[in-house]
Amino acid sequence: MPSANSTISTSPSAASPSAGPTRSYTLDHTLAFALCLGAAMLLLWPLLTGQMLFGGGRSDMFIAGYSFRLFGAESFLKDGAIPQWNPYLFGGLPYIAAMHGDIFYPTAWLRWIMPVDVAITLGMAIHFVLTGWFTYRFCRSLGLSWNASVIAGVAYELTGIVASQMSPGHDGKLFVSALTPLAFWTLLHAIRHAKLWCYGAFAFVVALIVLGHYHMAYFLLLALGLWAIYLAFFDAERPADLNPWKALGFSAIAVAVGGGITALQVMPFLEYIPFSPRAEGGPDTGWEFATSYALPPSEIFTLLLPQFNGVLDQYWGQNAIKFHTEYMGFLPLALAALALGDTARRRFVIAFGIGALFFLMLSFGGYTPFYRPFYELLPLVKKIRAMGMVFYLPAFMLCVLAGVGFDRLLARAVPMRTVLIVVGGAVAFALLGTVGGLQGLAESLAIPERIDAVAANAPYLQSGALRLLVFVVLGGAVLWAVAAGRIGARVATAALVAIVGLDLWSVDKQFYTFSPRASTLFADDAVTTYLKKVPAPYRVIDGGNSYGQSILMAYRIPNAMGYHGFQLRRYNELAGAKEGFRNLLTPNMFDLLSVRYIILPDTQPVPGFHQVVPPSPTAFGTTATLYESDVTPAYARVLPVSAKLTEEQGLATVIDPRFPISNVALLPDTSTATSPNATPPFPTPQVKATVTEWSAGKMRIALIGADAATSQLLVSENWYPDWHAEVDGKPGIVRRADHTLISVDVPPGAKDVRLWFDSPTYARGKMISVISLLLAAAMMFVPMFMTGGRKKTAKAA
Repeated sequence: MPSANSTISTSPSAASPSAGPTRSYTLDHTLAFALCLGAAMLLLWPLLTGQMLFGGGRSDMFIAGYSFRLFGAESFLKDGAIPQWNPYLFGGLPYIAAMHGDIFYPTAWLRWIMPVDVAITLGMAIHFVLTGWFTYRFCRSLGLSWNASVIAGVAYELTGIVASQMSPGHDGKLFVSALTPLAFWTLLHAIRHAKLWCYGAFAFVVALIVLGHYHMAYFLLLALGLWAIYLAFFDAERPADLNPWKALGFSAIAVAVGGGITALQVMPFLEYIPFSPRAEGGPDTGWEFATSYALPPSEIFTLLLPQFNGVLDQYWGQNAIKFHTEYMGFLPLALAALALGDTARRRFVIAFGIGALFFLMLSFGGYTPFYRPFYELLPLVKKIRAMGMVFYLPAFMLCVLAGVGFDRLLARAVPMRTVLIVVGGAVAFALLGTVGGLQGLAESLAIPERIDAVAANAPYLQSGALRLLVFVVLGGAVLWAVAAGRIGARVATAALVAIVGLDLWSVDKQFYTFSPRASTLFADDAVTTYLKKVPAPYRVIDGGNSYGQSILMAYRIPNAMGYHGFQLRRYNELAGAKEGFRNLLTPNMFDLLSVRYIILPDTQPVPGFHQVVPPSPTAFGTTATLYESDVTPAYARVLPVSAKLTEEQGLATVIDPRFPISNVALLPDTSTATSPNATPPFPTPQVKATVTEWSAGKMRIALIGADAATSQLLVSENWYPDWHAEVDGKPGIVRRADHTLISVDVPPGAKDVRLWFDSPTYARGKMISVISLLLAAAMMFVPMFMTGGRKKTAKAA
């Protein structure tokens, strides 16, 4: 058997103890990549038949993500620029500032050269494979053997918190999960191996992380900060001449430069927060909001037995829904436990063990007092919810520790007694569940309103425990055989990779729903065909959810509702979002927001509307009936009178059915506008407004007639500070009216108004991003060039 030193060599190029000294590292890495690809294909093989990965009817990608990405790609190909405004949901909202997925992440480039559905699926699939391979490369750089590194890579790639993100279509979370080991790798090489070019590489990785998913990025950057401190001050293998403060300084500069690369996204986003539901005092703020969708500590058993709390439809935990799993499997957890006695890497094991525990506690959110100081002290944490997503960090650290544990096992450094205790404890737990012994524990942990769901889950809990028992016995037998010296490293590695892969696959597969191509999935029907022929602008209300959330956006049909989660706060208030958008369902609001069509599942009388498309099947298995307003509502109107009210008074007035929306514009009491006294009887408008051009973030309005004084042109689209106007070719004044809509001052005799959306903050962000990209490139390539030059000089000498 190989010695302990040979299997845990700290050299990044240490040979695998089973591979032999002649095998090239290119072959090592290629074989590892092939294994990671094979692990991914356990779940992704339907892609080879032409199916797409949209996650099913409950997936965020299906109900919204595809529409967002299709709009961005088509707009870019048409106009040569990223759109800044999305007019198809909730009365309109900023496209860049309000976030619409991976707008600036490199996967967006794929959508410019191939069909959007293919690009989305390919982007997720590539990152899925890279998750495992980057983990393998990080472990090799730590000095773990090839065998241990492959085990760690496959385990993290298939761990539930990573693999199941494809169920809700959270590609951004998958991107950051994949980049996590790469980020740790670049810092490791920068500090431990004194490779200056890696600081530049780290800056690029930081940018990718932030552009991938800013919630996940927040806590990954915290983890990377702790990792940098460990490498600078506590790493047993740091260079003797290392200046720790200099290393930390370079790391901080790299983070700053990486953050600068993201300025074109981050700066508009930060500017947008005060206008969003997460503004100070907004509805999506406070302790209750920030702690929602955390990981309840009672669900810690799901790391080993996912059926304990129920999977998907059987879920009975404390969150309202759960479309993912934290399942890690027996072998990664057991091997991580075996790492705890490692003496050669004691500091590293302690650091990663503490890190796993630290971020596990954070993932519990408000279920423990541990989270409260972070909520109170860290900037922007009060804007973040769903702390359960942070569990990917403990999962990553535990999988790396599993690699350490496997190397320790291969070195025969683990006492047989320890192996038997770990395996025996898992066998006992699985046996207890198999005979129904865990049902009482589950019922004791359930909230009262979920007790029936716990009872319904009982047979799934027992069958899940039996499945666990099978894999514990198989994995435990291999661990025993390795510890006893009965099998070599190659056989053990092959067996464990197979068992880990099949074990995690048997759970992960439940989260994979494949779909036909978008041309089939989002096929036209009678209603969408009719609406696509209607010239914009107008709006639709999908009263029966026949098209599911934001799907109408994929057909370029403007929806008065939708699915986003970060739309403009004032529109939510106007529409009554907290009460199910009940304010929208009034004739006054139909007129104000230019709701011309209503979609219902079946026929029924609708006052003021007539049927134009009878009940028709949709591509989504629903039925849709289309009704059109008897009177076409105006998208723009000129109001001769305006009144100033406080925010609360204005909102209450504009939603009142008695409010004369065609005569009076309600402005904030802080407005500088002047207007005739707004007292009844209100004058009849003398100017007719007609929208002559309309597209995303651009419109032109012709005015016919004249008022004696300055009036207000009210447009049925949401106001935001980045709207600009010209009136008869001269700069116009854009205001907010009727709580959330655009208003433009119209002087007497005006004939033409042009409106466009353009963010100066986005323009500044682009400049900062370009400069930061150049800095990061210089940080990366200048040290490479200098190192290469020194090597040539030394060789010549």
